[in-house]
Amino acid sequence: MSLAKARKGLKTEKKGGKVSPDQKLLNQFFETHDNHNKSDKNFKFSHFHPGHAEDAFKLSAEFMEIANKNPDNAIEKVVEHANKASETSNLELVRHALMMFISHHPSARNKNLRIPPLIKRSPGSTVPKKKQVSTAEKFKETEGENPELYMNWYREDPNLNEHHEHWHIVYGATGVPDLDNPLTKRVHKDRHGELFVYMHRQMLARYDIERIGLGLSLVKPLDDYSAPIEEGYHPNENLVDAEDRNDPYSTFGSRDHKKQLRNIPSSKDKTEELKTEDMQTSREKIEKAVNCGKFYNDTKIDIDTLGAVLESYQNGNVEHLIEYYGLKYYGDNIGLHGSGHLIIGNITDDPGVMSQTRVAARDPAFWRWHRHIDNLVKTWEENQEPNDFSKSLPVKLQDVILVFKDKLPIHHGETQDEEAAEFGKKSFGGENFCKDVSKNDIVTNELETKMKTRVWTHIADSGSTEEIDFLFPREFYYYFRVENTSASEFIATFRVFLVPEELAESRVHWIELDKFKESLPANSKTVVCRDCDMSSIVRQPPQKTDDELDDTALPIDTTPDAEGINTNDTFCDCGWPFHLLLPRGRKGGMKFKLLVFISDWSEDKVEVPKENIRCGSISFCGAQKPADKYPDNKPMGYPLDRPFKNNSYKETFAGLNNAVIKDVSIKLVKDFPEIVEGC
Repeated sequence: MSLAKARKGLKTEKKGGKVSPDQKLLNQFFETHDNHNKSDKNFKFSHFHPGHAEDAFKLSAEFMEIANKNPDNAIEKVVEHANKASETSNLELVRHALMMFISHHPSARNKNLRIPPLIKRSPGSTVPKKKQVSTAEKFKETEGENPELYMNWYREDPNLNEHHEHWHIVYGATGVPDLDNPLTKRVHKDRHGELFVYMHRQMLARYDIERIGLGLSLVKPLDDYSAPIEEGYHPNENLVDAEDRNDPYSTFGSRDHKKQLRNIPSSKDKTEELKTEDMQTSREKIEKAVNCGKFYNDTKIDIDTLGAVLESYQNGNVEHLIEYYGLKYYGDNIGLHGSGHLIIGNITDDPGVMSQTRVAARDPAFWRWHRHIDNLVKTWEENQEPNDFSKSLPVKLQDVILVFKDKLPIHHGETQDEEAAEFGKKSFGGENFCKDVSKNDIVTNELETKMKTRVWTHIADSGSTEEIDFLFPREFYYYFRVENTSASEFIATFRVFLVPEELAESRVHWIELDKFKESLPANSKTVVCRDCDMSSIVRQPPQKTDDELDDTALPIDTTPDAEGINTNDTFCDCGWPFHLLLPRGRKGGMKFKLLVFISDWSEDKVEVPKENIRCGSISFCGAQKPADKYPDNKPMGYPLDRPFKNNSYKETFAGLNNAVIKDVSIKLVKDFPEIVEGC
């Protein structure tokens, strides 16, 4: 089924999406902003605090147990328990636990129940911080003004921040309660540590690309714990952690320019500290390990375990490693990654955004800290052997053709993918398969983006508004011309990556655009058509209109099919925002390299139940169910997961029939036609 056809049954509430009674109960709980528990106003929940995360895990397990015991009215009983828990526990902790429940438990998933969008459940956490230069051609850092302000449009994007928050809900550092035995068993998601590294690396790469597009320097790692942090961060004065405006602790703290890291004292007795000296010790131990390729106990390092140690992900097998390489805080082990978030976030007595997943990416220090963490992983990776691509596949990838969706002579709606594929077959296949079509008027080598503006309403402030600047791509189709040279069907995995020409030799800056499988008939020359909004990294269904960006698509019909499965249950809210699929580029055009690499699906495939094949972003969010395997046997980021041969991307992929590298550019323009089949 095409995405356009599947999306027909999904609409935002404003456009006719059905808000079921259960969804209404959840919405009411999340949109209630009064914290019943007033006993400790200074307590702030943080996913990065191991004790807080474990408490949220336990409460989520209670929700699942209640749902299992009350199948006929599971959501009603769970919300009832959430309201009761909020009388004695921090409201944000309860909300986090409830979001874990909604994301994983069948009683919510099978009914298409969704976490309300961040802009509705916590509008104060989505306030933009404006800087009216987001359409600048290029900024010169010598001009004297703080250059970080020129990236506000990107860092402060509420949908980008919601993506980061949601990922940490789906991949919580404490694991997921077992769906059948939530109080006694814990499920650890497949390759969690590796995905922690990969998803954040992809975020970093995209951020760096936007920086060089404006003429800014690449992100500098925050790797000197004794040096002052050059960049200050002062959030919008209306950005709040709690919606209770009478709460003196509701706002996020600021960090002045050149502020120095400090130890964090215990909020209880002021004696137990999270210390920068201990962070330094942790970092030195990790550096020693990655340089020699082994942990302290001679266990060989792999990326999944290394990621788990850095994040402090207790996956059942690495507790001893986390204890050795991590830090102690409130009696719990905390990894280097989480300790950095807490120490930077608590650099003053008023906690800042770095301690909260839903706003952390707003701070320039977030990107600097994650560049430091990623560099530790990269050090280990660069000591590995390059990938061996000597095994020949029976495919010949001729080229990739790009066509703007609005230029195709097709009907935009349910049948558009089929019509687009048929157009490609006629125009680029058959007798035209080997023809150079680069001069064809409908073909482009220059993709386009534009900056748009939508209005953000201060719900708590009687309707006063601010504007949000956000990026948007001109939608396009890929056409891959590929030949199967064998006498048997070949199922191919297409892997598509993009990098600025000036960063092409930096393996960690290639960003994933898509990954999908396609069957190639025996002895065939095939034109494979692919819609950009089907991207493997993008949240599904993709949010395109202003209404969709600020809301969640809901089914217009929740009637199960003959097998008792809701036809829309393949969609969920985890994944990268569609409007940030492409980097912005420059007004005069910015040169990129587009890599298409085909691998053998028979070696890549992972057996996943049919109904669990896709949920949101398969690359960033994995499989639907907690116990399912990550849906790709290859390392994440393959074929860019290992060092280039002789440090050259050209030499790495030279002469391969299953790879092609295309020169493209991305141009920032004032406007272009939009095609919205939307919700």
